[in-house]
Amino acid sequence: MPVTRLEICTEHLSIDQREDLLDAVWDALRISPGMVTADGNVELSLSQCGPAVAPEDAPLVRVGDVEYRNVTPQRLVTLMKRWSR
Repeated sequence: MPVTRLEICTEHLSIDQREDLLDAVWDALRISPGMVTADGNVELSLSQCGPAVAPEDAPLVRVGDVEYRNVTPQRLVTLMKRWSR
C-alpha cells in the first residue's frame, strides 16, 4: 500500500494555528513533520504550497492530491480517522 502524504501548507498560518494542527496530528497518529506512522501508511510534512494558497483558504491541508481548505484541528482529526487504528 502506498504511503499517504499528509501535507500542512504553512502559508498564512499563525504559529498557534500550525502548532494546533501539529498537535492534532500527533494525538491521532503519533507523528511529527518528516515522520511516517508506525504502520507506514501516512507521512507528515510541512510545506510551502505556493501562490495558489489564498489567505482565506488557510489553513490548507493536502492529503495526496486532494486539498482541504479552512482546516481546523477538529476537522483534521476527522480526516485522519481513516488512518488511525
